[in-house]
Amino acid sequence: MDNIFFSATVISIIFLLFKFIEMRFVEKENKPLKFLIRDTIVVFFSIVSGGFILDQIKPIMNSNNGLPTNTPIFIDNPEF
Repeated sequence: MDNIFFSATVISIIFLLFKFIEMRFVEKENKPLKFLIRDTIVVFFSIVSGGFILDQIKPIMNSNNGLPTNTPIFIDNPEF
């Protein structure tokens, strides 16, 4: 499951199902479907943006094993 859009779609559908079940059976009140769709879209874009941010940070974390590198400085007298 390397495709982030497929993963985000599956997770969003599962979220929508759980919210619908919670609305119908736990809270026993009818909310407009517009609010459920809005929350599902927010979840979808959150997953996609989180995946994008992780893809951008991953090369930086892998290049130096996540540890900050020391900046090379000269503390001796100049040799010229």
